[in-house]
Amino acid sequence: MRLRFVNNSNTYHPMHLHGQTFQARGQNGQGARKDTAIVHPHTTLEVDFDANSPGQRLSHCHNVYHGEAGMMTVVSYVE
Repeated sequence: MRLRFVNNSNTYHPMHLHGQTFQARGQNGQGARKDTAIVHPHTTLEVDFDANSPGQRLSHCHNVYHGEAGMMTVVSYVE
């Protein structure tokens, strides 16, 4: 599965996906596997993860005040 984090702001956003690790897609191929990646201002970050554990996963910004303001979503998938 692929997630695309689009940052149209002037703020850095450390985006986190619960219960999964992902791999950032970059100009030079795949990056390290992790569960949190910083999305720089005015950039888009695409990450791939193996959808091998069906269920619901929370994805949110690790800046607490951003999460409290609603910068979070649920990623759900089934077999």
